[in-house]
Parts: sequence; structure tokens; C-alpha cells
Amino acid sequence: MGCGNSSQEKDSNAVVTTKKHKVSIHVSIGNNVHLEEKKPQLIIVFGGPGSRKGKLLDDISHVYGIQLLSIEMILLEELGKKLPQEDTDDLRKTAQIAQLVKNQPELMRLHWILNQVGNAIDKLPKNRCYMVDFMPNLKFLMSAFSGVTECDNEFKVFENRYPISFAIDFSVKSVKKQLEPQCAVPVTEASKAKDNKQTAAQGKQSDEADTGRLARRATLYNNSAKIFVDFFQKSERFVTVDVTSRAEEEIWEKMCELFSKLNVIHLRNTSTVMFFMFEKRDLEHYQVENLEAERVNVIDMAVDINAPPERIIPAVCKFVDDAYPTKKRFIIDLDQSTLTKDCMKKWTLLKRAYKSLLDPKKVLQFRDIEECNVKDYIPLVLVTKTMMPSVKVLCSSENEVCLFPRDTPHNLCKYVAGLYRAYRELIMQQD
Repeated sequence: MGCGNSSQEKDSNAVVTTKKHKVSIHVSIGNNVHLEEKKPQLIIVFGGPGSRKGKLLDDISHVYGIQLLSIEMILLEELGKKLPQEDTDDLRKTAQIAQLVKNQPELMRLHWILNQVGNAIDKLPKNRCYMVDFMPNLKFLMSAFSGVTECDNEFKVFENRYPISFAIDFSVKSVKKQLEPQCAVPVTEASKAKDNKQTAAQGKQSDEADTGRLARRATLYNNSAKIFVDFFQKSERFVTVDVTSRAEEEIWEKMCELFSKLNVIHLRNTSTVMFFMFEKRDLEHYQVENLEAERVNVIDMAVDINAPPERIIPAVCKFVDDAYPTKKRFIIDLDQSTLTKDCMKKWTLLKRAYKSLLDPKKVLQFRDIEECNVKDYIPLVLVTKTMMPSVKVLCSSENEVCLFPRDTPHNLCKYVAGLYRAYRELIMQQD
């Protein structure tokens, strides 16, 4: 996650610490930004190179249950129907579509594009909200948008069919900023020397080439998106979010504020990190008061602490899902519950449940990362050079992370993570 700006201090023992400062994110909201009462509700989304639009849209989709539609995917599917169907190789098919668009640019008229979007929406449930990722990433598709000189009439026809609530633009103000490290770390003489040594070894050519390519893509994107951005700005149905800082947490906080103002209810949290503590000794050993995470106690949840583990973990998951969506890191205090480090020996039915949960056909498995530093997943309130104790880590492909004290039995780690993932799968099926 983004950590914003920082400054250096020294304590009485001359230990260098880094104090974090919150980054201010600028958001501009037009006077007519609201969700239409009539459904389906449509939100158009813009975001050029370096905007991290994909990650933001994925989080919004998971947290608020807003389905994402990609114009690029819609166009590739429709244009692909105009090719010989015997070729199934995706790369070769994309190259053929690019040649088709080059030879027949009239295929990519705006009214046809918007008509394909409408046809795609026709096939979906009408009682939902959809985000439409408007600008394609593929250069040959994006270039077709740059030739549009007027869009008012085409959008008027489209909105007679499906009104658009508003548009969001994840705006990057500086191409140079896109290549900078995500976190602003204080520069020391040692780090300067290290950076200079790496630059001398690698040369500057690759950075310059990357910057040039990125600048050209940014220019093409800006030229292609401008007329559409102007259209929504003119009607004051436009939200601009400055994502230049790359401060992910602060940007996400602003997105949550926006959807809260629009009265969109969050369904669950995303990119969640849960650090399971089984006893008081764990809390002391990992100095949880210095970890930047929400501390929750199983005693405060709507569950009997004497209940079997398979009932406790779903209660923990529900508590996390019900938390405000800007909260992503949690310390779960399981002290006094039936979930102890030796519970696998006590609960006779756990072995059978354990095997069921680890069935790859039933539950998406976590991957193991042994002996990892807790700071890699939960930042410190005040960062120091002092080494933090290592933890056991289980990560899923859905950006879910379960942390455990290093002395936790491995089969218990996998069992808890399996229960967590089984609950998540159940909730997603219900949606």
C-alpha cells in the first residue's frame, strides 16, 4: 500500500525512525454527479497509463458489488466474429483484428461501438450497477477513438437506451511520476551510493526508453479520451481523482468517501490482511500496539467463544466484511476461544474437515510463504530499523493474506485459511 511522505527522527538511543505523513488526494465532483434511480445504473470510467485503474476497479467491484464491463473486451469479441472462425490462437486472432481495423477503419465508428456496449448490457441483469471501462488499452483500438471529433449525438442515442449516471477519471498529472517508487523513502547517503552504483551498472538507456514509451502512450490516451472527458465535464457529470501520488490507501479512502456519498452500500472488504493471535503472549511478542491495523477481539463478536473453530472463523470473516471498507488490516485476538495452537489435537472432527477444506476442487488454495517479516504486510505506526519477529504467511490469488505467529502449527494455519476461504467462496456465490 502507498505510504505517502515521511520524515526522519532520532530517538534517545540514536535509532533512526521514519514518521509517516498522510498524502492529500484532490477529488473534484461535478454538481450533477449522482446515481440514476432507473436501473441498470452506468458509470463510465477513464484512466490512462500509470493510473492503476485496473486495481482500483477490481477493488470497487469486489467491495461494492459493481460489475465491470470492458469496452476493449466487447470490441475484441465483436470484431473477432468478422474473422474466419477456425483460428483459435488468441495472439494471432488479436493481430488479425488489428489488421482488420487498419484495413476497414469505418468499422470503428462511435455509434457502432456504443451500440455494441448496449447489446452487451442487454444480456445482463437490469437491476444492477455497472462500471464501463471506456478507453481500450490496445493501441490499435485506442487510436480509433482519437479520430472522434464529435460525440454528443452518439451519446444522446445511447442514453435514450441506457442513461449514464456519471463518469470517473483517474487522472495522472505527471508522466515522470509514474516511474518513481511507490513510497517516498527518506534518502540517505548509503541509499544514494547504492542507487548510483546500480545506475552505473545498468545504464540509463532502459529508463529513458521506458519513459519515452510511457510518454507516447500517455499522449495517445489523452488525445483519444479528451473529447469524451469534455462531454461529461460539460454536463457536470464528472469526477476527477488525482492519482499521481500513487498513495494507494489515501486514494482508496477517497473512493470509499465518494461511494458513501452516493449511498452505495459496501458488501465486503478487499485485499484483507488478518493477523491471527492465539494468546496474550503473541500480542506482546509482536508489539501489536505498534502495528497499523484494526485490533478486534473474538469476545466482542456475535459468536460463542466456546463454539468449534468452524463457527468462529465465519464470525471473524463477517466482522471484517462489516468493517468500514477503508480498513484492510486486522489483528484478530483469539485468546480464550477454542481456536488455540493445539486445537487440532483436541477437536476430533477437525481432521476430516481439514481434508475437505484442502480439496482443490472445492476451495481456492492459499500459497505458503515461510519466515516473512510482519512489516511486509502490516506497516508500523512508527517505523524503526529494529527487526520485527517473522511470521508464517498464507496468501490467496484474491489478495487475501492470513498471518500467524511463527510457532503456529502449519496444519492449523492451513485449516484457518481454508475456513476463511470457504466462507469467502460461500458469500461470493450468494451475491
